[in-house]
Amino acid sequence: MTHSGTAKPAAAFFDFDMTLADSAESVLAAINLFASEMGLRAVAAKDLMAAIGLTLEESWVSYWGRCEPWWLEYYRGRYGDRELSGIRPFPDAIPVLERVRGAGVKTAVVTNRDKAREAVERAGLGAFFDAVVGAEEAERPKPAPDPVLKAMELLGVAADAAVFVGDSHLDIQAAVAAGVKGIGVSTGGTSASELAEAGAWKVCGRLGEVPEIIGIV
Repeated sequence: MTHSGTAKPAAAFFDFDMTLADSAESVLAAINLFASEMGLRAVAAKDLMAAIGLTLEESWVSYWGRCEPWWLEYYRGRYGDRELSGIRPFPDAIPVLERVRGAGVKTAVVTNRDKAREAVERAGLGAFFDAVVGAEEAERPKPAPDPVLKAMELLGVAADAAVFVGDSHLDIQAAVAAGVKGIGVSTGGTSASELAEAGAWKVCGRLGEVPEIIGIV
């Protein structure tokens, strides 16, 4: 996919789960350990993928119809390490980040995940980002523009000088709401057509296509 003549941005923001890193198996295993202990129904892989990008609380409401106030901290304390230990970067994540940063483009993770910095570090990606914006850093989660606007503030870039790469319609909607070009990558639970319908500027099938799309050759 070639987009010759595209001027490279000053900053590139990336979603984390299922954009940079494959977290599906480890998240599913940890959540189902929790579900078993709590007497809740097991979560199917398709339900997990449909909820990728939501906050943890929002995803649990989608699975079980509720999220008790104490569940989140209990889960983090008992199963958080199990979840983080199995997260792996996609094979093209590090090469892409090396190319983007090598071209002088600033980078940030923009995610609805809480304690996002820990997840990024555990995945071995911490050195590749100038900022990490997670649930605690933004007043409202994606699809609200708040996390994207926060990343723009932290990196000192304007909307027209940034792009946001994500795998879900929430990512694209947040990008559009912030006035940033959204690049949809169909590596999560959202199809290419759904990413386009959400307002993506460009859509691709894998993360490795991103540098060329944003003018890095």
